[in-house]
Amino acid sequence: MFGVPTQEVVVIVEARGCGKYSKQLYNLIGTNDDEGEVIVGPRDGSVQASIFDERKFVDNQLSSEQKVIFIGNPKFARDYLDALDSLATDQFDEHGIHIRIGGKHASVSVDSGGVTKEAYWSFLDYAASRGCEFPDLLSALRDSTLPVSEESDGDRSGKNKIGAFFGGIAKGARGVVGGASDKAMLFRKASAIEDQKFQFAIRLFYLDKLRAFVEG
Repeated sequence: MFGVPTQEVVVIVEARGCGKYSKQLYNLIGTNDDEGEVIVGPRDGSVQASIFDERKFVDNQLSSEQKVIFIGNPKFARDYLDALDSLATDQFDEHGIHIRIGGKHASVSVDSGGVTKEAYWSFLDYAASRGCEFPDLLSALRDSTLPVSEESDGDRSGKNKIGAFFGGIAKGARGVVGGASDKAMLFRKASAIEDQKFQFAIRLFYLDKLRAFVEG
């Protein structure tokens, strides 16, 4: 019927532990979010999606014409992902987020761990600039480095020299303790930070990449 777009069938292949994000993409694809002449992501109704876990992907022989989106790093799809790394014609690698598109295949993944607090806050700023607000999981670390009070330079008595000496020790100790505290919190929050990045990566792929992928 006139006005109804031809549907492109895509298969979303989820790595173990990535079911939440494959379902997020699946739900976004099914959302009617176009606003008049403004197309949000792919055109409403233009994509029909199915979700395969790793086992189903292995058990089903897919046509070379089938468009596939890998979420995470499915171990049974390692050869496909390696080829995609080499042949990608469109890619995004920022803030620990990795998107690859090449031919009939695409992939979305994020780095696991290894983030610094500064890199995390940079990610939050970028996500906010794209309309995605996340709670700051490391807000307690923003004020973790406080200056140690110093004596006036005008008084050079022995007392002040001793105070300055011990003040320097205190400042150094605070730096050591603060660094350990930062690492401990980053370790505790690593999984939640990865979750935020994956949620954003899926939305970014949907908004910026999926339409060109399905229409190409």
